[in-house]
Amino acid sequence: MQLTEVGGNPGRVLDPARRRVPASAMAAAVVFVLAFPARTDAGVEAASHLTLFREPSSSGGSVQVVHPQTDVSASLAETVSLTAGYEVDLVSGATPAVYGSAQPDAVTGATRFSDTRQQTRGGVSIETPLIGLGANYSYGWERDYRSHTLSASARGDFLERNFTLGLAYTRNFDTVCDQNNQTAQTPLDRQPLTSADHCFHSDQADVVTHRVAVHTFEPSLVWTATPRLLVQLGGTVQVIDGFQSSPYRRVVVGSEGRTPQEHVPDLRQRFAGFARGRLAIPELRAAVSAMTRLYRDTWDLRAITGEAEIEKYLGPSLILGARGRYHHQSGVIFFRFAEQYRTLGPVGQYWTGDRELAPLDSMLGGLKLTYLRRPGRERRGWLDELELNVRFDALFYHAPAGAPSADRHGAYVTQAGVALRF
Repeated sequence: MQLTEVGGNPGRVLDPARRRVPASAMAAAVVFVLAFPARTDAGVEAASHLTLFREPSSSGGSVQVVHPQTDVSASLAETVSLTAGYEVDLVSGATPAVYGSAQPDAVTGATRFSDTRQQTRGGVSIETPLIGLGANYSYGWERDYRSHTLSASARGDFLERNFTLGLAYTRNFDTVCDQNNQTAQTPLDRQPLTSADHCFHSDQADVVTHRVAVHTFEPSLVWTATPRLLVQLGGTVQVIDGFQSSPYRRVVVGSEGRTPQEHVPDLRQRFAGFARGRLAIPELRAAVSAMTRLYRDTWDLRAITGEAEIEKYLGPSLILGARGRYHHQSGVIFFRFAEQYRTLGPVGQYWTGDRELAPLDSMLGGLKLTYLRRPGRERRGWLDELELNVRFDALFYHAPAGAPSADRHGAYVTQAGVALRF
């Protein structure tokens, strides 16, 4: 599970009871030209960073994630490049076992967990002055989830290279482990997965596996409006078909206090559109950017996101960046607060205790400091460029009373990275 935004909700919470769709599938971001580019003539680049995520809880059941990641790229010829990468999420914490229980956020009533999520990836790209083609594959795995991802992308420049048209397609072949509920007569009889120890073992009858197919299309258009201004328009269309409920989460439904496994539709279609602009200000040795994004899906979740960022050289090698983001989303059509699920029952045959499907507002503020060292021509050796960076982001959530995970009001993300270019 990634630390980046998915669907309608940037800064998503790393909840082990949440079923994952990779962040790359809904990021809606074809590569955008930065005002402070890294060297593109280097033949080899090696980058690594460490991210620490912490989401405290007023009841004491916080979530922590340690995320190391390494990526390597190399040019085999003038136009052909290879990439490879590996990342790990070391996740631990506690989450409520039941949404809507008498003490939904008490640590004593929460499920403590720890998990290790890993992903490896590789890709090849062909870049010429007018066109570019790329293909990538990744494999991610954890105790209860496995994912194979294939992606292909293409871009082309036209009208004297003032416009760049891009198109990307990603196909996920995912498998999720679940409790064997074949004897359940109705969704209200479904029981949650109690342990992942037997997952993906064919000789264990207490668990089953579900396939999840994800198709993602991402068109984009970049316009070089002036030598200083770049404008990008883009969108994402995603179709998810398969088991998307949390296998672990239970929801209190009805006045009788039944606690079946969370139940959401198997089919979800997601649509997003964004506009982004980036302006270089050479007089100040700075650049500013702004982005807005609209989102809606067939579960009737609607969202709007706005983001602004500024970067400025503080010296010949030091860059300071600051950014802010605001996000607002409605809830899905079948979401109800805990008290409503208990007194009114579910909306149709679906119920959820997932905060990402509930009404939510979030704000993010962050700072980034980057150090770039480029040896002069007379002293250039095997190293063309060294980059060191540190980043700190603070997330603040505002959710209505009675919403899922209402005891968590924010999160903190710290990151440190290094990149070598040869």
